[in-house]
Amino acid sequence: MTAEHDENQNAEPAPVPSPTPSDTPNTGLTDFSFAFMTDDETPTSDSGGQRTASAPPRRRRMSPQHIRRIKRRRRIRRILIAVLIVLLALLGFVGWFGVSAITAKNEVQAALQSATGLQDTLLSGDTIQSEQAGAAIQEFSGHVHNAYKQTSSPIWSVAAKTPYFGDDISAVRTAVTAMENIASQALPALQDTLNAVSNVSVQNGTIAIDGLAEAARGLSTADTVMADALHLLDAAPQPHLDMIADALPQAREYVAELGDVVHNASVFANLAPSMLDTNGGAPRTYLILSQTNSELRPGGGLPGAWGTMTVANGSVSVQEFISSDFEFDAPVVDLTSDERTLFTDKLARNPKDVNFTPDFPRTGEIAAAMWSQHSQQNVDGVIAIDPVFLQRMLAVSGPVTLQNGVTLDGANTAQYLLNQVYIDIPESEQNDYFSTVAATVFAHIMQNAGDPQGFLNAATTSITDGHLKLWSAHSDEQTQLATTPIAGALQTSASTPEVGVYFTDLSQAKMDWYLKREVSVEHDTTAANGAEQYTVHIKLTNTVTADEVATLPHYIVGPFLDDMVAGQIRTQAFVYAPAGGRLVDWSMSDGSGFDGITVHDGLTVGVKTFTLDPGASYEITCHVQAAPGIDTPLTLVQTPQVEGRTD
Repeated sequence: MTAEHDENQNAEPAPVPSPTPSDTPNTGLTDFSFAFMTDDETPTSDSGGQRTASAPPRRRRMSPQHIRRIKRRRRIRRILIAVLIVLLALLGFVGWFGVSAITAKNEVQAALQSATGLQDTLLSGDTIQSEQAGAAIQEFSGHVHNAYKQTSSPIWSVAAKTPYFGDDISAVRTAVTAMENIASQALPALQDTLNAVSNVSVQNGTIAIDGLAEAARGLSTADTVMADALHLLDAAPQPHLDMIADALPQAREYVAELGDVVHNASVFANLAPSMLDTNGGAPRTYLILSQTNSELRPGGGLPGAWGTMTVANGSVSVQEFISSDFEFDAPVVDLTSDERTLFTDKLARNPKDVNFTPDFPRTGEIAAAMWSQHSQQNVDGVIAIDPVFLQRMLAVSGPVTLQNGVTLDGANTAQYLLNQVYIDIPESEQNDYFSTVAATVFAHIMQNAGDPQGFLNAATTSITDGHLKLWSAHSDEQTQLATTPIAGALQTSASTPEVGVYFTDLSQAKMDWYLKREVSVEHDTTAANGAEQYTVHIKLTNTVTADEVATLPHYIVGPFLDDMVAGQIRTQAFVYAPAGGRLVDWSMSDGSGFDGITVHDGLTVGVKTFTLDPGASYEITCHVQAAPGIDTPLTLVQTPQVEGRTD
């Protein structure tokens, strides 16, 4: 051997390069496969370092770190694929839900648009029997059914379980479900009773309520459904999105308004047969208080004429009216300390002051006791009316001509009885004149109110704005009446917040025909304790002019008090805070405050007395809070407005 051969023999074998991705055939195996080859499977090379078929090259094993890196890459790749699949599924879900949500939104908006004024359509004098009422119900129901079909699908059930926005979705589903219950259960029952209710009429001295008993059953069903729907909305979760948070109260307000219509109709249908003695029971006698709003009282106007009406088997007879000039030495009922503080004992001694309280059930009790002592006649109830109510009814029954030749109709009655009569009739004759007018007009209405639609419309409108009130001496009837506007009851439940603004005339003149009243309420803020706060603004203006004061009779302009001059108006205002709430703060246009803060039936009351010169105004602004945690919108109730002079 040569030296060169020995040198090559001792040299290290040439390293076999690792195959690159381009060198490795695409066999479907990864580099990971080579980590498990045995020595026998390793290719060999000849002495020249070249590969031979019989001796494949030996490959090095992968390090554990390299294997872990490969496994990690594969795991990440699988996770990414899974995430991509989930994202694609979510995108599909969101897209599907988005289309469904838009469809539901459009249907709900269409339903609410068709429902605008639906309650007025159902009971209006012009459409109660027309196809318009049925068409309005069908249109509303159709849109609600379509919206419910979307929100009751499984996709909405899944969406309602998502974090954060799940409450918004649940709130929408709750609102739509409530409207679906109304559309499928309440409105059909209400529609079935429309014809029966529309047959209610007063003609030839007889009240006809044919079919009302059957209507009562359907209305009771509808009333229950409406109440359940309102409870469902009250239990809805608080949404996060402003759009939904604003829309939910609107839906609740609509349900509440329609629910009130259904409830009031249901109570009427259930009580009318017995209260009007159309079912063959005992005859009923009702005391009628005829008020004059030209001398304000919190409950309406001074009740100047008192008379009775008897109903026997639906037939009405009106007895003679008398002046309220009688008085009692002591209160006819026990007064509470609250009542004595606010209204003095005149509330239960002087018939002219029997509605010093704004709570008409209390007025009814006291008036019935007064009438019983004065005439030795017990009554089954008390009805309060005023010239605004009479004017509306005369628009239905037609005009009536009085003994002195004056004709009262649906346009001039309020103005004549609240103002012109004091100019035309001598003061000494006015009491008897008012008694005669009250009896004549009321009897005329009972004989000629044969238009069922107009009669019902005039009555319901007068009930809504406080010109017609009713109290029953029968406790079971009064319990039901107390839940309706015709009762004129103070609201002492915190769940239905109400602010009351009431006025009493202290001038003893007849100047309130010239008193312009503006009262408004708007939401202010939510207090730290969760109570909703509202701003109440009151403005009163004496619209009489100096020229009118010089020409009007003393009986209208006064003065009747030593510290007043002709044409002034002295008014006492009462502001009642909502039940469970409070008066927060207040300001008066003269820089003063309330004369006193007291309590009446558990309600906080602010009292203010002021005097208005001709042309002068007085303003009161105060903030009130409802009970904490009550988000039901605040209702304003006030002394009934006079539909007369406002300039």
